[in-house]
Amino acid sequence: MKVQRSGFWTSPWGKSALGMGCVLPLLTACGGGGGDAAVAPVVPPVIVSPLAVNTPFALSDFGSGDKPKIQRAGDGTLVVAYGDAPDNARLVYDVKGQVERPARDIFVKSCKPNPAAVPAKTCDLLTDWSAATNVSQSSALSSIDTEWRGTLAPGRLPFPGDIDKPNIKTSGPVMVLTWVSKYCPDGDPVIAGVQAPVQRAIRYLERDSRIIPFSCTWVARSINNGVAWSPAVQLSSGERDAIQDASSGSFNTETRLGQVNISWQEDPQGLQLGEADGPGDGASGANAGKGTDIWYTSATINLSVTVPPNPADDFVLATPVRLTDNSTGFGLSGSVNPIFDGAGVNVDPDLIEKGQAGASRANIGMVGSTAIVAYEETKGSEGLDEGKFVRYHTFPFATPPAGAAGCVISNPLKNARRVRFLTQSALDAGPDGIEIAIFWKEGIYDKGGPSDIVVRRGMGGLEPANMVPSVDAACATSDYTTAIGLSNVPGENISSRAPSLTVADNGLADGTETNFTENALAHRGVLRGGDLWIGYNYTPDLVRLWAQLDNYNFWLRKYTFAGGTGSWDLPKNVTNITDKRINVREPRIFGTPKSSATACPTGLPGDPTTTDATLCQNTNVIYLAWGTQENVSPFVPEGGADLGIYITASIDGAQSFATPVRYSVAAGPLFQDDESAYESQVVTRPDGGRFYGVWNQADASVEVVPGVPRTVAEYASGSITSIVSP
Repeated sequence: MKVQRSGFWTSPWGKSALGMGCVLPLLTACGGGGGDAAVAPVVPPVIVSPLAVNTPFALSDFGSGDKPKIQRAGDGTLVVAYGDAPDNARLVYDVKGQVERPARDIFVKSCKPNPAAVPAKTCDLLTDWSAATNVSQSSALSSIDTEWRGTLAPGRLPFPGDIDKPNIKTSGPVMVLTWVSKYCPDGDPVIAGVQAPVQRAIRYLERDSRIIPFSCTWVARSINNGVAWSPAVQLSSGERDAIQDASSGSFNTETRLGQVNISWQEDPQGLQLGEADGPGDGASGANAGKGTDIWYTSATINLSVTVPPNPADDFVLATPVRLTDNSTGFGLSGSVNPIFDGAGVNVDPDLIEKGQAGASRANIGMVGSTAIVAYEETKGSEGLDEGKFVRYHTFPFATPPAGAAGCVISNPLKNARRVRFLTQSALDAGPDGIEIAIFWKEGIYDKGGPSDIVVRRGMGGLEPANMVPSVDAACATSDYTTAIGLSNVPGENISSRAPSLTVADNGLADGTETNFTENALAHRGVLRGGDLWIGYNYTPDLVRLWAQLDNYNFWLRKYTFAGGTGSWDLPKNVTNITDKRINVREPRIFGTPKSSATACPTGLPGDPTTTDATLCQNTNVIYLAWGTQENVSPFVPEGGADLGIYITASIDGAQSFATPVRYSVAAGPLFQDDESAYESQVVTRPDGGRFYGVWNQADASVEVVPGVPRTVAEYASGSITSIVSP
């Protein structure tokens, strides 16, 4: 069921406690809980919303568009990076998807809106966008032969240079694009020239005994707002299996100097499969082998010289270092050796690194020239405790500690994972203000069990000593016995008992098991000066959820710091989906970027020096986009089907939100649509008047190869019509 209105797509919404709606186009009346009985579709009413969405279109060129990411440069250029399989690409085995599919490369397209052009260039037409640039150029190449088809076709075959997904970040005019790939031709990227390959591979007995190559990390950069890209640079060798790459950076527009940093994880025992305990597909790097470390590198940026146009020092990479200290020796963790070399021979166990703990899913940041890295790490307890710590590092970006223990900032007696953080400069934070908000999932249960979202704030600084609530001064330890004895004050619990809290009973001091039936996940946030918003998907009762008697909605909570003191508001349900057949998935909450230093130097739209009011930051505009997914039993092997993507916005600092609209045309199988949309990425301009987004879209009725549906990177822009703007 697709509903078109006035050139954009909208959805029916009923009234809610927030004045927003029951937040989904339902086949039953709003408030229905689903059921087994067939229900005839109803024609939805037309609800006027201040959000308008232009007609979406496929931005990718082939049939395997995947994991698109979007950036908006300071000059307004939109840049989209995505995976796609060129025509006639050879097949690879996708460990995460558990399917053979065409090998992908990473492509980039760009478009700079120009409303003054004749005709106006809006980026709302495919013809407005540049031709795709193949940045990775590896899908047709191979650096290793393995028995990657396993028992289905014995014998070693070349494994094409498939990529995982693009990750892209912007610092001034500089964009850094990272990814991991199965193409690892250089055995030692630190040494000049291409060295003999040392790439290894792992056998997955559970996957028809396929032997799959390790991945290595790559980077490419643009110094002109994503229009042109450097050749790709290999950062790791493939001797250990790389995944979970990320980058950050900062740039001074006056001096045109900057810095970027990059992190990734490497597992010497190969990428581990998931254990079917969490909400994801597994094989994502969360289940790290012992000895898995976080690796780090940085680069200095110097764009101060304009002649010649590409000076040698525009982007100078440092030698990568092992940031964490988990690799402690050599040997196998088990009795069976699943690791092979490039010749198809088992690697000598005495040449395979191992350790007691494994680090994974690092997040990386940069504030000025200070680097921040946070990650989850198994406790190294030799089986006494299967949970994880959240660890935290901060250091000058160009002098990382090598093999160091990060500060344990979580409750050491509980299981913590999925750490995220938000940062801002000391100037933006104000005196003793919030320079970092760091938050994660925590509870006593293992993977997939109930947990809460807990928060610490770095007040007046980024060091562990600045954390509120406080952490033990001796928090940087790798010794398990010492770590579990740390006297960290529990973080503020912002999700406990969300529906029933009051001003007098705000739940911040609740233990994570005060309500052991609820669960919170998919935490996201926005930090602007003294205002901090953190949201999360929440269900009051996991058992009722699994019986489709409850569902996940996105809840939002605000912290305000002013006059030297701060306080939390009560959480509120923003999505408010009442149909228990539907969960919120992959929420994205985001604010506006900073004002343009040239077009809006004072930050005030009405100032005489302002030449373009759309480039003046409106910090009151907050957007929320989310995917939807069928709510099914956790015992359904394939999980719930993806449905559609929705978006709403606030123009009063998230006190209230506009009536949401369906962002994607795709609505999913629950609404008799073969197409589904998922995993959106959205940006906006400084005034918040327009937004630009991409997402994955799959068509179950069309297959590129047997068992693999056609997918595209879909794009659409939109606007808040109450904000007057071109």
